[in-house]
Amino acid sequence: MKRSYWFKTLVIAFILVSFSCTTPTVHEEKEGGWKGCVIGFYPENGNETLSKGEIYEVDDFEEIIGQKVGSVVWFPTWDDEFPMVACQRLHERGIIPHLTWEIFWPSKDPNNTSQTGPEGYSGFNDVLNGKYDAYIERFARDAKAFNHRVLIRFMHEFNGNWYVWSGNKNGGPSGGPERVIEVWKYVVDKFRAIGADNVKWLWVPHGPSTDRSEEAWNNVSNYWPGNDYVDWIGLDAYNFYPQDPWGGKRPLRDFDNCFRALYDSCAKLGEQPMMIAEFGTGEFEHNGFDKAAWITDAFTKIKTEYTRVKIYTWFNINKELDWRVNSSPESLVAFRKAMEDPYYIGSPYSIKSE
Repeated sequence: MKRSYWFKTLVIAFILVSFSCTTPTVHEEKEGGWKGCVIGFYPENGNETLSKGEIYEVDDFEEIIGQKVGSVVWFPTWDDEFPMVACQRLHERGIIPHLTWEIFWPSKDPNNTSQTGPEGYSGFNDVLNGKYDAYIERFARDAKAFNHRVLIRFMHEFNGNWYVWSGNKNGGPSGGPERVIEVWKYVVDKFRAIGADNVKWLWVPHGPSTDRSEEAWNNVSNYWPGNDYVDWIGLDAYNFYPQDPWGGKRPLRDFDNCFRALYDSCAKLGEQPMMIAEFGTGEFEHNGFDKAAWITDAFTKIKTEYTRVKIYTWFNINKELDWRVNSSPESLVAFRKAMEDPYYIGSPYSIKSE
C-alpha cells in the first residue's frame, strides 16, 4: 500500500512538473525574450472599434501587409473601464493588447486641452489625493482577471509639451519630471498591491521634435522611475517633413534622426526590452528620398542596429499627415517587402524564447 501511495504521488508530481515546463505563464516568460521583432500597429478607427470588442481592422491590416500582427494599440482614457472583451479577442489570436491609458476625461474635456494652473494638472493632484483610487483599483482588478500579458503605456510622451500630463505642464524645471514620476509610481503601486503582475508597464518618451524642450531639466533620465517600475522602454517619434497640418515647417527626420539619440539614452537607463511604441512618416520627397525609402531604411535599421526593439507599432491612420502604410502604392510595396523578412513576426507566443 505504501508503494502504491508513493507511486501515485510520483506520477502526479511528474505530470505537474511536465505541465509547468510545457505551459509557461506570463510570469515565467522573459519579457521580449522572443527572436525577432513583433509587428504591431494602431488601427485607424481603433479607439471606436476596439472599445466595442471589434477586431475586423486587424484582419484588414493583415491583408494589406500580407503578414500577421502580434500587437495592437489603442487609447482608452480614464473615462473607460478595462477593455476585457477586446483583450480577450486579441489574445485568442496570440496578439498582445497594448493600452495607451490616457489620464484625462473626454466626457469633461473632449480635446484633452485643459489648462494647467500654478500647481500643474489638476488630474495629477486628484490622483495623488486618492480621488480615483476606486477607479484605479477596479481597472487593476479587471486587468488581473484577464490573466494574460497586457501592455499599459501610461503618461506617454511626458517629455513633450503637448499633453497635460507632461513635465512641461507640471512645473517644468521646477519639479516637472519629479511630478510625473510621483504619479507613475502611485498608479503602478496600486496595480502591484492588487497583484496585477500580468500588466507590463511601458515607459515612453518622445524623440526629437520642434515641440519638445531641449533644456537639461527635460532630459529623459530625469523622468526615469527606476527599474522596479518599468517593464518595457518605449520610443515615439515621427517624420513630419516638410510641414505639419497647422502650417509649421518641419525638418526632414530619417529613422536615425527620430530614434538614434533617444534609443542610446534610454538603453543606458535599464536592461528592459524596448519597443517603438508609435512611429510613421507622411508622404514626402527630398532629393530622391521618399516615404518608400524611409520605410525600407527604418526596418533595415531596426533589424541591424536597434536590436533591443522587440515590438514596433506603426501608427496606421490618416490624421495629422497620412501615416498609413498604403498612403501610396510605392509605400505599400516597400512596407510589404520589409515585412517579408522573417525577422518580423506575428504572435510572439508561437516563438520560442531565447
